Amino acid sequence: MPLSYRETIADNIQILLWEVSESEHALQEGLVLSKIALERLSKRKSSVHRKGYLAIRQLLKIIDVQPLTLQYNPNGKPYLIDGRFISITHIKNIAAVALSSNSVGIDLEQYHEKIKKISQRFLSSDESSDLKKATDIHFLTQIWTAKEALYKIFGTPGIDFKKQILIYPFEDGDKEVIGSIFHQKKEYKYTLHFRYFNNYCLTLSTPI
Repeated sequence: MPLSYRETIADNIQILLWEVSESEHALQEGLVLSKIALERLSKRKSSVHRKGYLAIRQLLKIIDVQPLTLQYNPNGKPYLIDGRFISITHIKNIAAVALSSNSVGIDLEQYHEKIKKISQRFLSSDESSDLKKATDIHFLTQIWTAKEALYKIFGTPGIDFKKQILIYPFEDGDKEVIGSIFHQKKEYKYTLHFRYFNNYCLTLSTPI
């Protein structure tokens, strides 16, 4: 399946999703991969990861991001040398890209029961105060993607999801909420854009 979802937010932010159903060979059609890109592809051992990598490249092609424009910093964070900002993510058969004129972070995750088992690793005391929500798969998954999206936009290794990232209260179906990162005695607030799909959810973080 080609491009499955596309949205423009506030005129300068684009979100694109690709639901992967093709073979690796089909996903490579029409792509021009640099030597570095081919090396990165070869290091991905599983077919799922290789397909995710290629799907991301297909999305970049759609938004006219030239192959050599995408680079990675020493921490593995992607960036563009043309001055725009990018964030990428993929899970199993879904890949997503966010492109913006300002800093941005994106993450998505499928709904799984197992998230209940690890929720106490990333939920703050405020976020877990509502016991009904704290055991709800959809709520927990949205919180997780929100914190991942904030971690990506902040770009500082070592941030503690439970102690340093806070997602302000929201209700099921809310499309915009506030999230904060606390670092070196300062609070950094961001807007979180929630998008809900049948089997997974997505969060985009942008500066306030």
